[in-house]
Amino acid sequence: MFRTLRGIPLLSCLLGSIGCHGQPPAPPPIQKGDYSAIIRYLQTRIPPEMARENVAGLSIALVNGQELIWARGFGIADKAKGLPVTPNTAFRAGAISKLFTATAALQLVEQQRLGLDAPIQQTLREFYVRSRFHSDQADADRAITLRRLLSHQSGLPSEHLRDLRNSFAMSQMPMRVSGVWLSSPPGSQVAYSNLGYALVGAAVERSTGKDFETQLQNGLLKPLQMNQSSFIGTGAQAGFRALGYEDGTLSPDAQVRDLAAAGLWTSPKDLSHYVQMLFARGLYKDSRVLGNASIEQMFTQQNTGNALDFDCQMGLGWFLAPCGDEPVGPGVRTYQHSGGGDDFAAQVTVLPDQQLAVIIMANDSNAEDMVVSLSTDALRLMLQAQTGHAVCADDCQAPSHGLKLRQVPAAVDRKRLAGFYATAWGVFRIKDGDQRLSGELAGYDFELLRDDDGWLRAQKKVLGFWLKDLGELGRVQLDVVTVQGRQMLTARSHGQRIAVGERIDPPPLPLAWADTIGTYQVLNTHEPDAPLSGISVRLEEGFLVIRGQLYDEPLTDYILLPVDNAHAVLAGIGYGLGHTVSRQINGLSASGYSFKRTQSPHKPLSF
Repeated sequence: MFRTLRGIPLLSCLLGSIGCHGQPPAPPPIQKGDYSAIIRYLQTRIPPEMARENVAGLSIALVNGQELIWARGFGIADKAKGLPVTPNTAFRAGAISKLFTATAALQLVEQQRLGLDAPIQQTLREFYVRSRFHSDQADADRAITLRRLLSHQSGLPSEHLRDLRNSFAMSQMPMRVSGVWLSSPPGSQVAYSNLGYALVGAAVERSTGKDFETQLQNGLLKPLQMNQSSFIGTGAQAGFRALGYEDGTLSPDAQVRDLAAAGLWTSPKDLSHYVQMLFARGLYKDSRVLGNASIEQMFTQQNTGNALDFDCQMGLGWFLAPCGDEPVGPGVRTYQHSGGGDDFAAQVTVLPDQQLAVIIMANDSNAEDMVVSLSTDALRLMLQAQTGHAVCADDCQAPSHGLKLRQVPAAVDRKRLAGFYATAWGVFRIKDGDQRLSGELAGYDFELLRDDDGWLRAQKKVLGFWLKDLGELGRVQLDVVTVQGRQMLTARSHGQRIAVGERIDPPPLPLAWADTIGTYQVLNTHEPDAPLSGISVRLEEGFLVIRGQLYDEPLTDYILLPVDNAHAVLAGIGYGLGHTVSRQINGLSASGYSFKRTQSPHKPLSF
């Protein structure tokens, strides 16, 4: 909740700049078995692409079954010292950490120390939740299982922002967040949750009697000979580590509290050992690390039947479909996980049927788009080397940006679509006016037209001329569909439909919540690098709109929906949405923070 827009995959190209950067050079024809041609191409492609994107350092590993085909570092790990990136350089893995947390938890399920479908409260007895979806609160506690935590279906909030950069023991987390309100009904949808994985980490510690780093080293990292890998909150203790940069400028070495969700330092070369273990059905160098049945569970879709997830398939830890990203090829099964934040970017992508994998890590936030495209292109070339046939023809090409067949939606269509939509990127406003349909998101405005397939497409004029490229926003096809009685704004990208937002109608506004309009500052926090310094609440076209503030930087707008006189929620479904905001005597509370009012309207509102 209250997030900035940088680092969000969908729309990130638009919100970073109008249009995207140039295309990489076309790869050469690859003969069957000729992986050396792939390596030569990547060695030629990567350095100029890093220079163009101002990326300091990058490391890559290519895996074919039990063979590490290639591991190579490019650029600089530490500019001040002039240290180059090598295959052994450790990067922040970010959310890729969750794959190891899920694996460690499944090891403990095999040892009968944890139950996959047992309430997590059996292990973390002090932890409980509050729910507006259950009449019996004990039922809500029982609904939070390890399986749902690992597949992001627990219904827990995405984050607990208070003390996000502190280093208190992981074992304290269950007590600190006990009493948290659920954001969605457990088991009903995938809603990505770092908080959920922090609790899994606490359960790993509680069930083994060891701290998380010790358990992961002994149970997973050392057996996999991942010698440059560790779960630590900063990079100070990590040898061979890369420093993080933002657009070429050195970033602080931020403390990570939720180690189980995002605390891993590792290299693509080390990660290749983990991938080889998965390909070998749990064996690494003839030693059993994980049971075959656990791997089957990890790669089995867990969200079957969740209509609101559309085409996004979730396993235990792994995403089992591109979820709107460009697929490697038609009918090619792809499992992946990315990691970003703290000015690092990473992705691990595996093709389970062909036993191919590409792992890329970089130490600059600018590298996010580059890492994604490079991973996809490298896997296509590896498939070609394996089979002797090119993966893609016309079905892998980017959608056309032509305007010839696009039309302004009819009046009745514009009226149906106009409204406020709650999305993870903020409030998406669609307006009907001047015989056109316009959209606005995060300060960017554009026109919405119907394409020849009947989908909405975003376009923008500058000085009277159409721009053919609005980044990801211009590429996806949009429309509104009704699912389970909810009007969902969806996007179709590369043949996959994903949820973007939910249409929200103006609710009745209780006087108690109308009185919350004003600005607020965080109380009693001295945490370093706090993610939030204040919030504001305003009235816009019948909606309460809440916005986070990080000192001089305004964060994202959300629609605030009152539930009763004491509680409201951030409208919509998905990352950061559904979180509960509570009224207090002289302020508000949310995500562990208390906020004191600093300013209110001069005149009280009357209704």
